[in-house]
Amino acid sequence: MKSKVKRIINTIVDVIVILILIVSILVVVLSLTTKSSGVPNLFGYAPLSVESYSMEDTFDKGDLIICKVTNNMSYKYKVGDIVTFPIEIQGVNTYNTHRIVEVIKDESITYYRTQGDNQKTNPVPDEELQTSTSIVAKYTGKKISGVGNALGFIRTQFGFFICILLPMIIFFIYEAIRVVMNIIAYNKEKAIIAANEAVQNAELTDEQRKRAIEEYLAATAQKSDTVSGVEVQQASKNNDSSDTEE
Repeated sequence: MKSKVKRIINTIVDVIVILILIVSILVVVLSLTTKSSGVPNLFGYAPLSVESYSMEDTFDKGDLIICKVTNNMSYKYKVGDIVTFPIEIQGVNTYNTHRIVEVIKDESITYYRTQGDNQKTNPVPDEELQTSTSIVAKYTGKKISGVGNALGFIRTQFGFFICILLPMIIFFIYEAIRVVMNIIAYNKEKAIIAANEAVQNAELTDEQRKRAIEEYLAATAQKSDTVSGVEVQQASKNNDSSDTEE
């Protein structure tokens, strides 16, 4: 029963570790792709966290939206497209995702006027116009409710430590303990086998064999964790001394 529970625990731990590794790899990849494309993405698709209520009810704060990277000067957008572009809020660089409400053509340059869907928080269009150069991604219409907060937290230094580094540290400690316990169990098993072999080769009664094994294991545990075999001559000598005492 104990071995079965132990196997179940080990399996659960392994699954958790695999999930943590997958998430950590995704976070690292997203961080690296930010430098090349301007927005974190995976195979050209950017998972972005919604951090405001400006686009309710299209998507809500805390949602994870999937956008296609489109930072291309020749890309043409149309009214109704929901696009992502960089902005600065109180000195912090971030991204804003709003809907295009107007296309303005000025000679060879096309400008896009954007506005949030939530008329309560965004009653008027955004003041700054966007271009194909400033727009980095386009909303695909796919979202995962509530996951954006989790991804945003993991991408912070504190969140990465709590969700990734700390579980990995605990896992390595657990694995080290498991290795040590396996080594101890293996050495103990070897000691029992060696003791049995020595006792079987000696002419002892069942009671003497049992006592010899117990004495052998006790002596081995006191000396070191590494167990060596017992010579047949030593077992015979112990047998003679036992007969004399009786």
